[in-house]
Amino acid sequence: MIGLDGATFSLLRPLSQQGVLPFLTSLIRGGTAAQLMSTRNPLTPPAWTSMTTGRSPEVHGIYDFLRPAYLDDGSVYLKVNDRRDNHCETVFAMVNRHKMRGTALNFYGYAPPPQIDGYVVSGFVPWKHLRHGIHPQSLFDSLKASTDFDYRDLGMDIGEEKKCVQGLHAGEHEEWIELQNVRDRAWTDVTCRLMTEDRTELTAVVLDGPDKIQHLFWRYLDADCYSGEPGEWTDRITALATDFYRQMDDNIRRMVETAGPETNVIIVSDHGFGPTTEILYINQWLAEKGYLTWTGKAEDDAKGQLTAEKIRDHLGMIDWRKTVAFCPTPSSNAIYIKPDLGNGQGIKPDDYLAFVQNMQAELMELRDASGKQVVVGASPNKLRGRSFIEPCPDITLSLRDGGFVSILPSDTVVKDRVLADGTHRPEGIFIGHGPAFKCGEQLEPLNLLDITPLMLTLLGLPVPRDLEGRVPVEALEQGITATTGAATATVAAEAEREEVSDEDREILLRQMQKLGYMD
Repeated sequence: MIGLDGATFSLLRPLSQQGVLPFLTSLIRGGTAAQLMSTRNPLTPPAWTSMTTGRSPEVHGIYDFLRPAYLDDGSVYLKVNDRRDNHCETVFAMVNRHKMRGTALNFYGYAPPPQIDGYVVSGFVPWKHLRHGIHPQSLFDSLKASTDFDYRDLGMDIGEEKKCVQGLHAGEHEEWIELQNVRDRAWTDVTCRLMTEDRTELTAVVLDGPDKIQHLFWRYLDADCYSGEPGEWTDRITALATDFYRQMDDNIRRMVETAGPETNVIIVSDHGFGPTTEILYINQWLAEKGYLTWTGKAEDDAKGQLTAEKIRDHLGMIDWRKTVAFCPTPSSNAIYIKPDLGNGQGIKPDDYLAFVQNMQAELMELRDASGKQVVVGASPNKLRGRSFIEPCPDITLSLRDGGFVSILPSDTVVKDRVLADGTHRPEGIFIGHGPAFKCGEQLEPLNLLDITPLMLTLLGLPVPRDLEGRVPVEALEQGITATTGAATATVAAEAEREEVSDEDREILLRQMQKLGYMD
């Protein structure tokens, strides 16, 4: 399985027509393709976790990079999610139970690494701590001793000392694009080496370069999304960003050719992509509706940007004694409703359903200055009869332009962006190629919950009966059938552990800023 973070056919198709993606194009023509629908909030942590567990966020408990927690006085602080917050068995553990081995490379939420029979190199780990994100430990020593690439390129904070891309000079933009080429090549090198030296039955890797390029340079890649900058500059960045996809295509070719012609290959993305042209200040809307109260420290957002420093401090802008609903992070696109912990500051259980329904109706009535609807979806997640893992968002938002919200104060609830940026869409990609897949098929959209059942079926293993997805048999040659097996193994809750250090938390916040989750 090759994961292309954020890949979308809306960009890959025109690039294919331009001849930029010859190998990927050949896989599509010789295999099966479909859109792959993401999680309700199409975001990296819940999407990849759902992809590799076959379970929805309400079941595995990963909704975002961070999660809110309440203090006794009713105030809120943020914790970092990691592998120990995933309540579901992964596909790699499932194949282990059937005496097969697995390899998981660069997936979010696999640190500290699970002790599987196989190999793990977790994504979103600073290179200084990469040793603690790798299993077995001997693999770290092997990667560190490599002479064909620098193991530090596998770390998420490779550019932590660099400035944020917004506002950089031309040479620094070019350096950022090349950094993504270097990182994706490094992950390709590791994948090919492991498949050559000690191949496991299931190999899965994520290349996260597409997501980063698209967040920052979408307006240079989308022909319908004018960059708003001088033509010579636009042409230069467009050429560099387009060349990134040529190199991505070559990375895919190397991995597929190393795997061999008898190997089934699936190429997937956790979500799609598109332009975002406006900012919704959701906490400001909550404040104007009386659900949230700012403190005297709150300052209006002048630039439409949320820096790592501000996300760390923004919780101090809220008067928690007078607040009953809030959005904790831009990437969550969610509203959390404070429960009454006995201090009278939140919503009592008997009042909860009516409160949520009223807020949902108000959100759907939110209009911009021209009278047009802004929120196109406000989905309650805690309806009666539905199980969920806390802390679960009470309402998940879908915005008309697909963007992420801002959590800062503002003088107006909706603002236009000066320049369009790239943001997530639910429609990701699926490509299946190999002896098990039909040739030249275009399918109706699949769901990323279908990927774990599909991988198990391709390995000839039974699909646990409690998985939420299905096996897309319409993609497979006749004679390949799915079987149902026992439920997934129970994942035991781990003992209380120390939270990540302030340094590691700051690194994650910087990465969120660079990846476009801070507006």
